[in-house]
Amino acid sequence: MIVSLAWRLQQFRNRICVPSLFRSALHTMGDLRLNNPFAKYPDVESLLLEEFQSAGVTDAEERLSRLKSWLSLPPQYTTVRVNTRLTTTDAAKDSLQRHLDESYSALAPQVLCHPCIPDLLVLAGRQSSSHVKPSPREVVVRRDCAEAVLRGAHVYIPGVMAAPKGLQAGQEVAVYGDLDGQCLRGRTRPYRGRRVFIGNGTALVSRADIFVNQVSEGCAVRMTEPLSGCPPLGGLEPSQLFLQNLPSALCGHILGPKPGDTVLDMCAAPGGKTTHLATLMNDTGLVVALDRSANRVFKIRSNCERWQISCVHTFAHDANEFDSLPREGTEIPDHFDRILLDAPCSALGGRPRLSYEQSAKALQSYPPQQRALLETAVRLLKPGGLLLYSTCSLSTAENEAIVAWALQRFPQIHLVQQKPHIGGTGRAGAGLDEDQRRLVQRFEGVHLVKEGCDYDVDTIGFFIALFQKEGL
Repeated sequence: MIVSLAWRLQQFRNRICVPSLFRSALHTMGDLRLNNPFAKYPDVESLLLEEFQSAGVTDAEERLSRLKSWLSLPPQYTTVRVNTRLTTTDAAKDSLQRHLDESYSALAPQVLCHPCIPDLLVLAGRQSSSHVKPSPREVVVRRDCAEAVLRGAHVYIPGVMAAPKGLQAGQEVAVYGDLDGQCLRGRTRPYRGRRVFIGNGTALVSRADIFVNQVSEGCAVRMTEPLSGCPPLGGLEPSQLFLQNLPSALCGHILGPKPGDTVLDMCAAPGGKTTHLATLMNDTGLVVALDRSANRVFKIRSNCERWQISCVHTFAHDANEFDSLPREGTEIPDHFDRILLDAPCSALGGRPRLSYEQSAKALQSYPPQQRALLETAVRLLKPGGLLLYSTCSLSTAENEAIVAWALQRFPQIHLVQQKPHIGGTGRAGAGLDEDQRRLVQRFEGVHLVKEGCDYDVDTIGFFIALFQKEGL
């Protein structure tokens, strides 16, 4: 059985893992590979270097250099989660493949089912042209817009900061990302601040539409020669498919809620993991989803409605104030079978990250929040229940150090094996022994910058720990 599974995994990798594609993408995206996302806050770079050194990494400076390149580049794989209550993974795969085949004049990306995550589809990016030359007309977009384009999006009007005089719909433009947020909205002259070229496209609106007529919605530039080969997936069926990074889709399966369980999602917005938990429970039992922001709670509700889910009850409420949760008309338990704590974090694992926007001092504000939320989670967890802690940060202080603190602070919990375990293991130097480090998952594929790609590691930076409370 083990040989059979290993063979299946290798066959899947042979079909979708294409190192030559990634090397070509690296060549094409040379400016991104050389980008330093921490140029604005070098103290963050120093903090990460210290963490590598504390972990006993012998080539810490080289490792940090590879990390910066890895963060600057988009993953070359896109993952999509399937609503298995409304369709099957195979049917969704066939439908998505047809959609891509109809959208591409050349060979479309291949859609495959992940061999270990039963409701996840994997798409490899197309091979980009190795020599994309910028068009003469320049459009400048916000950093977050540029990062979205590198993951396969087109440019939408709210992201546009500058465009040349007289720009008309139908004209070809070069799109640049503003790395420092210094480009003034409405600028007409070429922007000479720190920027990065992300591809060429066709303007769908004029400059006057954006800056004079105040058109505020819709697509501004359809990307025709993006630097990244990630496929645009704007036409997904919203009730059946959900764009989600692989580690995020893994969390629900590791926590493993069963139909009829009571589940608490402590920091639930925008609701991707919430809908996954409810789907795994076949929309039975109860999922309590919390977020402090009413606007973000609205997004959770919208996602639940799209996925035709009714077992989720949402509240705009601080999870640390759970005891004061308004319960009129809803039977909310005092303790839960499963708890998901996808904690507020520094988001140091986001990819691509063209420019990081927080200082080292700001990063240091997260561990106290994470410890407080974990303390609440342990209190609300039933004996025998499972608690999943996750972040999209790469910082040891927010991950292994938090786990080590929790194990010392709460003797009634212990780490348990995660299934499936497809990421790496934890870092040394933060208080976890070797056995404990094997029980956590860390996604940090910095070696890809040199060695080609793999769909299980060429994803965002992420960390997962699974605890069980003693009792039953």
